[in-house]
Amino acid sequence: MKIDEKIFDIILRKVLALKSSEGFLVVADPPKESLARQLFEYSNKITQHPHFKVIKELDRSGQEPEPGAAELMLGYDVQFYWTSKSLSHTLARRRATEKRFRIISAPMLTEDIINRCVDIDYDALVRLHEKLRPVIANSKEIRVTSGLGTDITTTVHDTHGARDAILMDQPGSWGNLPVGEVDSGVVRKKTNGRLVFDGSFPGIGLLKKPIKAEVFEGTASFETDHPQAKDLYRLLESVGPGGFKVAELGIGTNSKALLTGIVLEDEKVLGTVHFAFGNDLTYNGDNDVPLHLDGVIKDPNIYVDGQKIMEKGKFI
Repeated sequence: MKIDEKIFDIILRKVLALKSSEGFLVVADPPKESLARQLFEYSNKITQHPHFKVIKELDRSGQEPEPGAAELMLGYDVQFYWTSKSLSHTLARRRATEKRFRIISAPMLTEDIINRCVDIDYDALVRLHEKLRPVIANSKEIRVTSGLGTDITTTVHDTHGARDAILMDQPGSWGNLPVGEVDSGVVRKKTNGRLVFDGSFPGIGLLKKPIKAEVFEGTASFETDHPQAKDLYRLLESVGPGGFKVAELGIGTNSKALLTGIVLEDEKVLGTVHFAFGNDLTYNGDNDVPLHLDGVIKDPNIYVDGQKIMEKGKFI
């Protein structure tokens, strides 16, 4: 399927502010190569220094890319990772960010998602984040509940979602596409309660039945009472005990995003919450495992220091 060139223009000129003198790197894997090549070909209209790299498909999100790709990621001003598994929470991406390169990581991005969720009012989204992000970042305690039984409290740190995660036009800015989440690392010792996921998980897709977990000091124990719950358990177990540690709390803010089973979009759906497990180095954490999985919860209630800011998925 051919993607409207207007979308590529928004990505390269509006979001990344690519200049003709800058080097532009597109990293893709075989399942996403044909889509990514459309972006690469359009970039030739803007930059004199484009480069296209196809890597081997990774086994899981958070796994490091091959050495040759990691080396290329240290040499281009502006980068776009269009892959089947996420490079967001990798050492290779973090090193590229340390060099002040501008990066979009878009794992699992489809033509449907890009055509629907990218042509948005970025300035309005920035204004929303400028209101929401300080509330989350300056909080002492956040509680999330839901009608299905989620009831968890946590303390967050290292909150992302500032302007540079929406418009990645400043040195060192990076984020996903589509954009639209305020996300934070969690203090594990202060993360306790019950999680009931009813949206989706990477590698699992849309949940047919809720997946339940009890969390004590940031480590989850899952109920494996149905096939999808067992599949998730095996994914987390594959990297050892670190796979069960809570890494992130995020709030979706993109009004055009829909719950489709592709977590890249699902975690951005306005009025959802997601909790991630595994690698938290992106949030200055210490859990260095080759896995980061976000689980989505629909229609949550969110309390910040006792004040309700969301009720059944609606900001109040």
